[in-house]
This record gives sequence, C-alpha cells and structure tokens, in this order.
Amino acid sequence: MLETLLNTFEGYKTCSITNIRDKCITFVRDASYFKYLENVNKDIWVICKQRPKNTYVGPKVKFYLHDYPEYCFTLFHNYMYMYYPKKEPIIGQRCKIHETVVLDADGLKVVNSPDGEKISFIHSGNTIVGNEVEIGPYTVVHRGTLDDTVIGNKCKIGAHNNIGHNCVIGKETVIATGVVLNGNVKIGEKCWISSGVLIRHHVTVCPNTVIGMGSVVVKDITKPGIYIGSPAQYLKPVTKDWNF
Repeated sequence: MLETLLNTFEGYKTCSITNIRDKCITFVRDASYFKYLENVNKDIWVICKQRPKNTYVGPKVKFYLHDYPEYCFTLFHNYMYMYYPKKEPIIGQRCKIHETVVLDADGLKVVNSPDGEKISFIHSGNTIVGNEVEIGPYTVVHRGTLDDTVIGNKCKIGAHNNIGHNCVIGKETVIATGVVLNGNVKIGEKCWISSGVLIRHHVTVCPNTVIGMGSVVVKDITKPGIYIGSPAQYLKPVTKDWNF
C-alpha cells in the first residue's frame, strides 16, 4: 500500500486541511471537513472516503478514495518525515524561559490502522514563541503536527503546564499553574487561565475570557466573561478592575 501511495503522490508534501498549501496532500475524516475545500484552487490531493457533494472545489483538487483516509495519510507522512530533522523552536526577543522548559516535545497523536494497530504520527511542525514571553519551570510545549504551536507576544505562563500540539495562544494571555491544553486549542488575546484548568482538544476560547480554577472546558467559548465549573459555565462579565 505504501508503494502505491508514494507513486501516486510523488513530488507532494503534506499539509493540514485547515491550512492548505500548494503541491501537498491532506485528508478529511468525515464530510464536515469539506468546508475547508470551498473555492480552493491549489494543486492538492485529498484523501477521503467519498467525494464532496455540495462543495465547489477548484479544478486542481484531486481526490484519493479510501476507507481509512487518516491511516493512508499517516503512512505517507511518516515515510516522508522518517529521517527529517526536528525544527529548532523559534523564540522571540526579551523572553524569560526557565531552563527546565521543553519547547520541542513530540505531541501524542495516535492513528488506528485497519487492523487496530496504534501508529504514532510524526510531528513535522514547530514551536513559535513571541516577544517578551515568560514560561515557568517544567512546562512542556508540544510542537505542531503539521502546522505550528504558537505562543503570542507578552504571554505569561506559569509552572507545570502542558501545551498540546497545534495550540495557538493569543498575545498577553496569562496561564497559571497546572493547566492542561490538549491539542489544537485556540485561546484568544488577553485571557486568564487559572490553575488546574483542563481544556478539551479543538476548543476555541474567545479573547478577554477568564476561566476559574479547576474548571473543565469541553466546548467553544464565544462570549467574553468569567467561566467556572465542570463543565465550565458563564458566571459574570469581566470588569475593568478585575484581577486575581
């Protein structure tokens, strides 16, 4: 199977469905991801179970049909990046990063093969840290799978935190101690994430949001304010003089 994929996709690299690049292959798990292909006019291959029915795609988009699209994509990607050197994290100016911080950890992305074998996905993305960022002891930042993990300018991140692959943290956001951000979490600017918060993968938190201590966030937060609880619920607005 790998030989067939290599012959079909010769000369192509890999990219995510949310950040489509020319001369790349990508995949979709289900039909809900076809929205990212609307009006795309780039030379790409898309591995999927079936072609989109109601989505217009450009003439350069080609489809490779398979019952296990993520598995096919992983086979090809892992072969391409098997011996590819890790990218060095990009760190901005005037940062204070404790010597125990890990900025280039491989995140945990596991893909099921058709026979149930668990295959680790090779991370080919990077970690990008903005200017004037502070990161406390024993925090682990996982570099991106295909795209990058990004920490914005002037973020303040405490000790013993986990920042998953592909997370994007907006500028001037504060993350206290013992916070777990799973993969693909997006946090807006000027947020405050209190100690012990757990945020589910693929969740987006809008700017100017405060999440109280020990809260568990399992769905997108689209309205600024203070949220607490498990699951986290809106409590009240954030006042201008608010601070812990």
